[in-house]
Amino acid sequence: MGIARQLETQQTHYLRKDVAYDTVGIASGVLIGTVPKGSKVTGVHVYIDTAFNAATTNVLTAGTTGTGTNLIAASDVTEGTAGYYAPADGTNQARGLAFAADTDLFVSYTQTGAAATAGAATVIVEYVPQSNGG
Repeated sequence: MGIARQLETQQTHYLRKDVAYDTVGIASGVLIGTVPKGSKVTGVHVYIDTAFNAATTNVLTAGTTGTGTNLIAASDVTEGTAGYYAPADGTNQARGLAFAADTDLFVSYTQTGAAATAGAATVIVEYVPQSNGG
């Protein structure tokens, strides 16, 4: 488990993770970071910096398990097209997600067909820790 990051002042926090098609362990999930108990997610953002180019499918997901999808679902991002993606409220399961304990967050990338030779993304998770004495 990672160390939960929380500042002493009331403000939005974030975790950022840069990954690529060939990041070690990416198929089973790599740690984005750890959110502290009582935090609530306010947003998830994905920047596809370099398009992923596996021949058949490219799937970037994120969640509370290695291959989880409760932060970023398979349909939330078009991995083969560079650009910015902010899953809409209707599909972003993470918005408002609360944590009963310090919780690790992971991002994973899976592919089918001929293996990718390119692809890079930045995943940002915004959260607000419980800092009102509750």
